[in-house]
Amino acid sequence: MRRGRIWVMAFCITIAVIHAADKTWSPKDFDSVEVWPTRPPTQKEAADSGVTLKEAMNMPWFPTHEIYCANGRLCRPGEGNLKGYRFWGQPYIHRESYVQSRHRTQPHEPNPQAEYSKLASLARRVQKENLVMIAAADWDFRRIILNWIIHVHRLGYTNALVLSMDAELHADLRRRGLPSFDNSANLDAWNTTCLQRHVQRVRTERVLAVAALVAAGLDVLHMDATVILVQDVLPSLRAAAAARVDMMAQRHECPPNVERHTGSGVNPGFLYVRAARADALVPFFKDAVQRGLVEFYHRWDNVIDHFGFTFLFDENDLSTPTSKLSNETTIFNLRRPRGCQPGDPHEQSPQAQGCLRAGFFPHDQFPRFGSWPLLRATARVHHIVQGDAALGPEHAEPPGIKPSRGPRQRLDRYDDKDFDDYEDAMRVMGLWKVDDAPEYHGGAARIRLGPDYYSGKDEPRSRRRG
Repeated sequence: MRRGRIWVMAFCITIAVIHAADKTWSPKDFDSVEVWPTRPPTQKEAADSGVTLKEAMNMPWFPTHEIYCANGRLCRPGEGNLKGYRFWGQPYIHRESYVQSRHRTQPHEPNPQAEYSKLASLARRVQKENLVMIAAADWDFRRIILNWIIHVHRLGYTNALVLSMDAELHADLRRRGLPSFDNSANLDAWNTTCLQRHVQRVRTERVLAVAALVAAGLDVLHMDATVILVQDVLPSLRAAAAARVDMMAQRHECPPNVERHTGSGVNPGFLYVRAARADALVPFFKDAVQRGLVEFYHRWDNVIDHFGFTFLFDENDLSTPTSKLSNETTIFNLRRPRGCQPGDPHEQSPQAQGCLRAGFFPHDQFPRFGSWPLLRATARVHHIVQGDAALGPEHAEPPGIKPSRGPRQRLDRYDDKDFDDYEDAMRVMGLWKVDDAPEYHGGAARIRLGPDYYSGKDEPRSRRRG
């Protein structure tokens, strides 16, 4: 209860700041605020960054990211990223006026005929039974995404592709004969928005990419790169399709008001979307993104897509809440699109458009919390982030969990310790397969993409900051 009161108090204080900030912001400020200052930082900017003015004098204006480290060698995952993040502190200068001057609208539409035309084309090439499995990653995540691919292929799935958030990862995956779309240009377009951290931009851009695939008429299983498939997930997806569900998500933590009503938050890092209601789903995805662009508090958090989906899923007709640990399949009607009529939307006329149907997968099959050794017998995926004593004392501090480094609220990119800790945790669980196949190639799974894919013709070009 104490934790809940603290959360509510913080939220109320934040709402007051929202209104204060929004009163002074105007789109016309976008061109009036300098991108790369030539002046020294101010005392306020130093305080906002959680450092002294003396420390701020030696800090960069933006977070840095290097591909090559000492002696021209390739950096290990995360090695070339800026370090020193704390809860309310960061190793680069925070300029509130600059962030407030950035746009609060998405930089492009999820249009499969425009920015995402080549993604849609590649997805149609790899799809099986109209289903595409997709995960986003960048060069730092190259080993993690390779581990994801190996596990996907071990289960016989060949309909997976990677949404590569930089050209370096895309080139590496293409060399390996693995389906990848170079999405770096679409990601860089977010530099003009108030989402000024790399993690934020990746998490929101991938939502639009999934929406574009849905708009193209494809069903999508979207996963974090850290999802490890250990059993066949298709029976669960087919059951959702048979129940005419439009979206099914992994359970997650949620704010107290959502917990009281719905009982669980949404993890968009494991989300199944059926394209049958693309007309309503694409606006839903855009609204989920917009929540992170207009709500001040979410700008300070890197999981803005989680908040966006969680709050929109909370607009439902559940009479009693479920929970983040429930082993039931929970299905409900959303109050989306606005003015929709409850019931089965697929059996109603176009004149009486039905509400979207959404749901949560059972926790024991798609666990987010608890002890992997105890959940492995029933789990179809490994995607556990922490223990939970509510499942029993043996689940409180389970083995094989990546050690927490505390809430680094302003993190731009993960560093080498984050990646090393994750790999070590997966080795403990016997789930890290990259050591055995560091040069894994798509030919091992009989992936055939054609000569035009390997030629790299008409690849999109990246736009960099500034």
